Amino acid sequence: MSSLSTVVTKPFRILDLPPEIRTKIYILLCTSPNPHISLSTPSSPFSEQVHPSFPHNLLLTNTQLYHELRPLYFTTNGFSLTIHRRNDEWSYFLSPSFLDNRRQIHSLRIVVTRWGSKDFFCKSLVPVLEDCVLHGKLRSLEVVVRESFLKGLGIVGTGGGFENWKSLKALLGDPYLESARLLAGSLGCGDGSETELTEFRDVTELIKTRDEPGNPVISYR
Repeated sequence: MSSLSTVVTKPFRILDLPPEIRTKIYILLCTSPNPHISLSTPSSPFSEQVHPSFPHNLLLTNTQLYHELRPLYFTTNGFSLTIHRRNDEWSYFLSPSFLDNRRQIHSLRIVVTRWGSKDFFCKSLVPVLEDCVLHGKLRSLEVVVRESFLKGLGIVGTGGGFENWKSLKALLGDPYLESARLLAGSLGCGDGSETELTEFRDVTELIKTRDEPGNPVISYR
């Protein structure tokens, strides 16, 4: 009986399992129940030590576990960023120290409440996202904008919004993206949660229009 008891109580090493079994376990452990994990709110897994889907303790357990589990967290879950006028709370996302993590992200939603100060969208965010597509795993990108932004674009080559529109079209038109969507509607100052986006409509076809100088950017109704 003593030897049987010893066998039953002996700790089981997860690293002794075949890689494919470990991967299935990792996915069960780190998959969030929410469609998107916000990277730009105070509840972001990178501003709090404990997060429902972030396997913080496991990542600290073992070097091999860290290297196997961390990429899966970013490729398995969908993430979101909300752009305001100031975006200091998620400046970590743009930093070199977060480079490898953000390159692992497969699915991302961008909610544009504002375009940010000092050409933030064009000069700071878009180059980082282009890198995530070209050198990383970003293959699904969804951008949510205000309906009023599209209605106010005016004539091609005029107005402050045109440069943002041009950068947005180029980003969503990247051939390496497997899924690219543009949504438009009324948007408050929230975080772009699922409940806030129920009244939005898909206007992805607008990114396929050609911008001819002197003509309206789009015909949006």
